[in-house]
Amino acid sequence: MVLALALVSSAGATTAGPNGRIAYSSQRSGYNLELYSANADGTAERRLTWTNDSEQYPTWSPDGTKIAYSHAAANGGRWRIWVMNADGTDQKQLTSTPDYDSSDEIQPQWSPDGTQIAFASTRITTWNVWSINADGTGLRRVTTFLSNDPTWSPDGRQIAYVGPDAIGIVNADGTNPHPVTGPGGWAGAPSWSPDGSRLVFYRNNDRGYPGELYLINVDGSNETQLTTGGFSNGSPSWSPDGTRIVFWRSTQPPADGHLWTIGADGSNPQQFNATVDNGPDWGTSQVVPEISPPDAPTIDILSPEQGRVYLPGTPLIAYYQCSSFVSYIVKCEGDLPLFATLDLSTSGTHTFTVHATDADGRTATKTVTFEVPDITPPQIDLRTPSSGATYQLGANVTIDYSCSDPGGSGVIFCGGDLPNGSPLDTSHAGSFSFSVTAADNARHVTQTHVSYTIVDLRPPRVEIQSPLADHQYTLGSSVAATYYCWSPGNIRIASCTGTVASGDNFDTSSIGPHSFSVTATDANGKTTTGTAQYRVVYPFTGFDSPVDTGGNLTGVRAGEGIALKFSLGGDRGLGAVTGVGWQSATCGDWTPTSGSLGADAKLSYKASTDRYQELVATSSSWKGACRILQLDLADGTHPQVRVSFK
Repeated sequence: MVLALALVSSAGATTAGPNGRIAYSSQRSGYNLELYSANADGTAERRLTWTNDSEQYPTWSPDGTKIAYSHAAANGGRWRIWVMNADGTDQKQLTSTPDYDSSDEIQPQWSPDGTQIAFASTRITTWNVWSINADGTGLRRVTTFLSNDPTWSPDGRQIAYVGPDAIGIVNADGTNPHPVTGPGGWAGAPSWSPDGSRLVFYRNNDRGYPGELYLINVDGSNETQLTTGGFSNGSPSWSPDGTRIVFWRSTQPPADGHLWTIGADGSNPQQFNATVDNGPDWGTSQVVPEISPPDAPTIDILSPEQGRVYLPGTPLIAYYQCSSFVSYIVKCEGDLPLFATLDLSTSGTHTFTVHATDADGRTATKTVTFEVPDITPPQIDLRTPSSGATYQLGANVTIDYSCSDPGGSGVIFCGGDLPNGSPLDTSHAGSFSFSVTAADNARHVTQTHVSYTIVDLRPPRVEIQSPLADHQYTLGSSVAATYYCWSPGNIRIASCTGTVASGDNFDTSSIGPHSFSVTATDANGKTTTGTAQYRVVYPFTGFDSPVDTGGNLTGVRAGEGIALKFSLGGDRGLGAVTGVGWQSATCGDWTPTSGSLGADAKLSYKASTDRYQELVATSSSWKGACRILQLDLADGTHPQVRVSFK
């Protein structure tokens, strides 16, 4: 399907400038798509890629030095965004999507400043427009709705796209998506004019193929038909000077087509070249690249095919070819001569090898593997869900089954109630069944049915409302514990036991950290323990005058001692204060400007007034300065006084 999209894909915005080379893809070299570039008149064509993989959707960087494109590994690889130099060197993947990821990435488009590349991807279920920095960082999702074929506005602020019903425009940050095209045939493959005023695109004809090209202002006004003749046209791309448009044309869709150019006013349509090509992008590069093709001979084995299964008695001939980009082939020999009939009378795994040598002595070897099976009924290996299995409610269970046909004709269908690899629905408790059916090429059918059970084995829950976690409580205060236990599966709670019974006072008899635990047990024997950590502190209510209620002490004469008086709700011993320290600070906003240094202090307690007194020495050098005086209490708290010296 992606190869078909390539015929009608957008070439995106064109960087304003002189008309340079046109990049495009072609399948002329074999079964895979390769990339080419040529001058605007079709001369000086150069092949840019020589791989067994497929490359399409080329797009020029604004400075003409690089080409971004979509690359898919041979034998069914997924499409990924790659970048290479304009001469085809230094080919490397831009995105970090791993090979095993089943998503695709197509239709890359450079931003006008060359710093970003927009592209379409299915990395989140459906097609969306994404953007990535040119160095491979900064991947972000632009659209959250079905959309592809992005094309940048010349100022880089907006991106046009193909939506489910119309061509639309969205801000580059993903905001304000809105349609541009109106009713008519399905619209696709937009390309933004270099002056930023118009889009060129195609509309489908009444047979569902790409039809004529159209122009429309970016505000949705003045839609006009560009091409005529009833041909199938697609993949338009503006010339950098905005005077012409290169596009793909087929006279008999869905047959292959050729590249054409046409004036932006619809005049002077000309065929670009005679080869079957598609997906053009018009750049500014004037440089004809010097290409160094690969040296070793290339071997294409067309029959037998890699990985194919051939039934006994199938007429099959050996068909292969050898070629070289730098020399001529002097030997191209396979296990059997060209067009000889292969022996398919023996079942099992078979290989077929071809050796090639060019005139300069360079060699290459290629081997394909294929199967000749016997005819036996298929087998089903249903691993998950298994018969009689029990799964927990809400568990992550992946359906796992496979079908095989050892010595048989090969599996042509293997399907269950849900596809292999899908999540098993465990959202409801109860008994359920699952079936898998397999069929082989001999039309033998095998079915397997299993039953399984979903049970709610979630443990009970504990809710501790008092004491509050990470909360402080006053020493000796009376606070009742409050908690309860419950089961998310409505299983009977057999016990719900806390450090003390709910409603009784929890422990505040000593300062410091405390832990309160509740253990719940349900009728299935499942247990859960919840814990709330809290702290018990002295009943400290602040310092006595002359310290104000905000903790400030002003007008202190530097060099004289400071007597801080406070109560801890009784005699807690002289160990109640574990440390005293000074820290210099700015006088305006009390921002600390040094670390804490130990202070020269002496603590006493007077029972008749229930007051502690901390006598702290000061330095005469602190005149006009501000300092923070901190007491470290044994309960883990640290009351402070902001002291201003005169």
